[in-house]
Amino acid sequence: QQDEAGTIMNESEIRDHAADMKGNERINVQPLLKADLDGKLPDTPEFVFEALHKMGFSEFRPGQEATIKRILCGLSTLLVSSTGSGKSLCYQLPAYLYAQKSNCITLVVSPLISLMEDQVARLAPCLKASFLHSAMPLAQKEKVLAQIREGSIHFLLVSPESLVEGSSIVHQLPSVAFACIDEAHCLSEWSHNFRPSYLQLYKVLTMQLKVRCILALTATATRSTCLSIAEHLQIDNMSAGVIGTPSVPENLILSVSEDKYRDEALIELLKGNRFGSCESVIIYCTRREETERLASLIRTSLQHVEKQTDRENSSKAAKGQRSYLAWDAEAYHAGMTPFRRRSVQKKFMTGKLRVVVATVAFGMGIDKADIRAIIHYNMPKSFENYVQEAGRAGRDGLTSHCHLFLEPENKDQNELKRHIYANSVDRHVIRKLLKKVFAPLVKRRKTEDNTAAMLNQNSMYEIAIPIEATVEELDLKEENILTLLCFLEFHPRKVVRVLNKVYATCTIKCYGGPQQLRSVASKNAAVAAAVALQEKCDQQPVNTLSFPVVDVAAYMGWDSKLVKRDLKTLEYDNTVLHATGYSRKSGVIVEFSDLAFHLNVSAALTEEDCDHLLDYLYERVRKQEKLDIARLKKVQEAFQSASCEVCTECAETASIEKSNSLKKLIQDYFDEKLALDHDDEEPPQTERCLNQLRQEIRNLVMQHRDHSFNGRAVARIFHGIGSPCFPAQVWGRVRRFWRGFLDVDFNTIVNIANKELLSLR
Repeated sequence: QQDEAGTIMNESEIRDHAADMKGNERINVQPLLKADLDGKLPDTPEFVFEALHKMGFSEFRPGQEATIKRILCGLSTLLVSSTGSGKSLCYQLPAYLYAQKSNCITLVVSPLISLMEDQVARLAPCLKASFLHSAMPLAQKEKVLAQIREGSIHFLLVSPESLVEGSSIVHQLPSVAFACIDEAHCLSEWSHNFRPSYLQLYKVLTMQLKVRCILALTATATRSTCLSIAEHLQIDNMSAGVIGTPSVPENLILSVSEDKYRDEALIELLKGNRFGSCESVIIYCTRREETERLASLIRTSLQHVEKQTDRENSSKAAKGQRSYLAWDAEAYHAGMTPFRRRSVQKKFMTGKLRVVVATVAFGMGIDKADIRAIIHYNMPKSFENYVQEAGRAGRDGLTSHCHLFLEPENKDQNELKRHIYANSVDRHVIRKLLKKVFAPLVKRRKTEDNTAAMLNQNSMYEIAIPIEATVEELDLKEENILTLLCFLEFHPRKVVRVLNKVYATCTIKCYGGPQQLRSVASKNAAVAAAVALQEKCDQQPVNTLSFPVVDVAAYMGWDSKLVKRDLKTLEYDNTVLHATGYSRKSGVIVEFSDLAFHLNVSAALTEEDCDHLLDYLYERVRKQEKLDIARLKKVQEAFQSASCEVCTECAETASIEKSNSLKKLIQDYFDEKLALDHDDEEPPQTERCLNQLRQEIRNLVMQHRDHSFNGRAVARIFHGIGSPCFPAQVWGRVRRFWRGFLDVDFNTIVNIANKELLSLR
């Protein structure tokens, strides 16, 4: 047997696994509290307060008590609360109480490995937890699974991939009291950071693990995003089921400046009163190379500048005690080695490093309450990102400072647009994808003798689309293709259901040659069907047979999972047993390969429906692109409205009026009181610039004749956007063209490039 993660179990392991599962049947975990028929929550019982005190807290923070009571009542809930506001207690306390009452576990889904490890290390003594993620060694995973079977942990932190791609793990879990999904905005297709894997995760939780209560956590969600998440979680009463709203903490003082020379301005800002006394500072940059450059700049420019607190405590130096550099700074980004990243993080956490210059990933797994300042060297791509990043300062409630440098010539905005256009798709590419989805149905309708697979109009048929080949053919990343398939699933007619990925190709090798293969085909229906399909293609019988297993299953009218299970049994001869009592090997090897998207597709679709779905998908993609561009423009406008001309105006003291004004604009955005301008027209370019663009398009094509270009591929290169067929690691070295026209509108380049390519044919 081979599970969805590709783990193969032999026959004895299958029997042992089945026995384990028989003794580990899941039961429905009953809620510990009961709400009224109208949804009114009961008073908080004493045992909840006892658990709270046991965890080291004397009282609840805002939103915590209502959230915990809803989970104890078995009611799915969305909690929207700022970073560092105590969201983790909302799953830890109920998990502890449920584990006391029944043999169950709580699942906490977190996308960050560092955050998992940090949370387990910092638990209250009464709590027991562990974590599972795809990067763990097998021995460590087995140890955790043994703890789960023994019932010795209250909750398990897991990565989304561990659940979605690891069905062997899912099968070994006991009854689940409830599940908690962190970064829940990824569930919403309208959020700033939709991730299709989260929808698959939700299906695993509700359909395979039968979870009935889900706690969703996020620090940033607009009203539309909250509605979308609530719909997925089937929260009927929005006013009661959605608790809290995103906001900028009151103790943060915000400022913005539009300095022409940002490097010099950054140094002046750090010298001023506001930031000169800050002990822990994070500076965020968009690009990795900027982090290294700015860290070096700070070390060299400020090495002789005394820290204000050192002036007050100069007696330390007199006593001969070791002192660190006044302005020591290190870079942090994904391109660094894991050892160096851990070293930088450890030094920062222990107060031995004052400044970290980082990309946005830094800080997400950091539990440090006394970060005193956040500086954005580049504009963040959304209000959601800004609130999340700025919210890492002052988590202890003390006054902290946030400053943002706004590039006066909109270069930051052009840089951020690259990430939006990286997800855009041409209409003809969507048509190709739809053809892959619906072509098997057309083929089966034309088959004359597929009596076993005749499709009635109310049924769904099963298909598999190989990922690697599709990614290369469409020049789209796997995540982008999966997003399009999820958009199809959102269609009101529910024409497609996205399932967990599968291996699409089965290869059978017979050591006994063609004769053994014929013998196997005479005894196994799936192999017989595969041989029959191959004979139609006039292929000669050999000792190896490869076939699309999902297509063969559909031809037979079977579920592909059952066909795979049946095929795997061919490796053992059940008619002859070893002395040990186990079956001996049969001389047949069965292997599965070619990881594929796995779908159920409606058999009722017509060609007209396919044309409609093409329009629907293309408009959906265009709408998302326009929405993201409108959000980006609104972010720029909001920061401009509260900005100073130069940072020296706010280096000593910040304007509280401007700070409050910016906070109000951010709050209005989350409450959707801020109108977004969806007009995506860009200012026209000069004729000279357009002529230069046309010439460079021709030069690119002529110099790289061995590549097949289209308008979007050219635009991606000129904007510095990598793709599967034109990876950044390769094309980033072609400096003449890479990022060569970042100040020209992306869609303008696409249109002009298409015309130039047509004229060159």
